[in-house]
Amino acid sequence: MLGSFSVGKTALVRQYVNSIFSDTYLSTVGVKISKKTVTVNEQELNLLLWDMEGQDNYSLVNMSYLRGAHGLLFVVDGTRGETLTVALKLRVESMKILGSGIPSLFIINKTDLEPDWEITEKILVSLASKGVTFFKTSAKTGLNVEKIFLTLAESMVEKG
Repeated sequence: MLGSFSVGKTALVRQYVNSIFSDTYLSTVGVKISKKTVTVNEQELNLLLWDMEGQDNYSLVNMSYLRGAHGLLFVVDGTRGETLTVALKLRVESMKILGSGIPSLFIINKTDLEPDWEITEKILVSLASKGVTFFKTSAKTGLNVEKIFLTLAESMVEKG
């Protein structure tokens, strides 16, 4: 999981793995790894979720964590338009390391605050027209949280 600070990466993981949401913001330092076992197409998978420290500029050291990844989630805060710019840059940088074939999704988080969003439907339509797969989520309400992880897992299984 990659994205700027405070976009909700940790909150999404906690909601998915533990069904917990907390309004308390705790910044991730380095990387936090969580595990969840899921079944996709009758195949049991152990998902290791790497919740990367949020930054606007990832160093080569941080990007080296990506080696061996089988899927990526780029998390964006719908209320902060600049976080989409960061996520798009992270996508380009990660593709240099992993290649363009790795399954990835963009997560536009914080639908519970959608009236305050800076990321408009017009921007989302533009993203979709460029082949970017995205989901709107809320770590707070749980909207689409399970769906994003299962969709990514299904894509990883299909890719082999």
